Amino acid sequence: MGDIENIKRIEVPENVEFLTKWDGFELPKGILNKGITGCGATSVAIEDEHKTIICSPRINLIKNKVGQHKGLFGVYGDVKNDEIMAYLEKTETPKLMVTYDSMPRLAKLIDDKSDWRVVVDEYQYLLIDSGFRSDKAIALLDAVNEFDYVTYLSATPIADKYIQEMEQFKDVPYTELIWGDRVEKIYVERVVSAKPIDNAIKIVRNYQQGNFPKNGEYVSKECVIFLNSVTNIANIIHQTKLPPEDVNIIVARTEENISFFKRIGYEIGTIPLEGEPHKMFTFCTSTAFAGCDFYSTCASTFVISDNKKVHTSIDIATELAQIAGRQRLACNPFRKTIVFIYNVDIGEEDADIYKKVIEQKLEKSERMAEWKNSAPDDFKKDVIKETSEMQNIKKYSESYVRYDEKSDSFTVNRWAYMNELFAYDVQHKNYENSIIVKKQLEESGFGIKGEESRWDYKEQLKCILVKEGFADRMRRYCELRQMKKSCRFYLASDIMERQYEDLRLYYDRLGYERIKALGFKEKDLKNELERSYRANDIKQKFRETFIVGERMATEDIKRTMSEIYAMYGINKSGVAKHLERDYGIRMKYVKVHTPDGFRKGGYEFI
Repeated sequence: MGDIENIKRIEVPENVEFLTKWDGFELPKGILNKGITGCGATSVAIEDEHKTIICSPRINLIKNKVGQHKGLFGVYGDVKNDEIMAYLEKTETPKLMVTYDSMPRLAKLIDDKSDWRVVVDEYQYLLIDSGFRSDKAIALLDAVNEFDYVTYLSATPIADKYIQEMEQFKDVPYTELIWGDRVEKIYVERVVSAKPIDNAIKIVRNYQQGNFPKNGEYVSKECVIFLNSVTNIANIIHQTKLPPEDVNIIVARTEENISFFKRIGYEIGTIPLEGEPHKMFTFCTSTAFAGCDFYSTCASTFVISDNKKVHTSIDIATELAQIAGRQRLACNPFRKTIVFIYNVDIGEEDADIYKKVIEQKLEKSERMAEWKNSAPDDFKKDVIKETSEMQNIKKYSESYVRYDEKSDSFTVNRWAYMNELFAYDVQHKNYENSIIVKKQLEESGFGIKGEESRWDYKEQLKCILVKEGFADRMRRYCELRQMKKSCRFYLASDIMERQYEDLRLYYDRLGYERIKALGFKEKDLKNELERSYRANDIKQKFRETFIVGERMATEDIKRTMSEIYAMYGINKSGVAKHLERDYGIRMKYVKVHTPDGFRKGGYEFI
């Protein structure tokens, strides 16, 4: 962490294997780089004498830890406030583990925060998850900042440059634990493949046929496969015809995921605790990377990084390092080796061009936020609503502007901005070629086993597993909405909207006939919605510019209209008469006196 100033480095005593056995050790305020996974830092927070809230990025991690620690109370979506208050009232030294999303709700239930400590566990996920939930990260940090003693905990901290770019961490103390030569080396078998998912299918088929990996006399009859795509998990299961009794699926327990796997005859599972039986195949997405403990006696670990899409890449410095520490049992002879299968040469656009686009997007967002803050009071509520709705759909893909309730102003969401830079670094800098991958692995503390292997299956992988697409779902929703005062209308207005919040937004904004005319296609609906918002913004800007009672020459009207169009990225020439036709601004023809004494044709706005 050489670029960060004022790092406090602490050497861990040689006789200490777990931090819970280190007499006098306390989790410090600020960032703690614990150096290695599985060293018991979270257990310190659970077992010490302080009232403690541990914020976790994943529900699976909470359930995993609650199952191992008596007295630890888990807080997530379906845990009610009354249950939390009952626990707080009867417990002298409360220990709560809460999801990032539920932390703001929990903070409101604690009036006196002076004697509490907060641990933000695996805090690197604030950045990693900001591509789709950056507003949640901001809300979490706002809630955490109400407490005086906060520890940001990770064995794989966010890279220096990202920390330094974030306002929330600029003055936060940084502590690093030094373990010396006791750090257990995890070795990586690298496999470069044009189609990593094909290799995952081959692995499963080998296990099915009894071709198990061996380590001397020991045989691995279980495998854990990590990959960042729910669809790819379902595809592998379908291609290999795995029966549900052989499969444990560890993914985010969202209604969409539950419904998706239920349709194909499977259920989302949980991570077995120590001593509980394990299935032959465990498939995990990043919901299980962070902090969870696996207790298999013979499982091999395979990591699949398909870099055709940014969100399916595995970050070597964070996610892969997390995976390396998941298998906890020393008796498992396969726990020190990971098979890492990835593709390179992904052929995306030049990094300099990409960075320039991101910086232009940031600059435009800053100007747009400034302009939205200048909106008249009678328009502000509409601007707030439209901005929030648009970001729910676009997920900051086109603009970083967000409305901040705390400051009652429009701001730039720097978490979303930094996430885009981070995601690109993961996909492009980590996987530019195999030499770069090897270097990244070595810098992240992994041992490298020989030269990389190369698997390249020639057969084309066809996705024969059918999942309901957006157009079919949108059509079904619209048809149900047409059935007023029926139980089917309830299905649309309640069940479907809870699973897919964008359906109602499209329907209410565009209406059934317009959606139908656009063929129910998601891309076309998004574009139509964006045009609708943009048209409203332009209309508002025109009404602010062309004020009732003022007069303006026709050529000045046209020039001003063109400038406003350009502000919104529209290459269009202004036409004075379009103000009345398209934007409802009434006007009458008049002669306008110019500063040089001439009279020109123009209009008065009435």
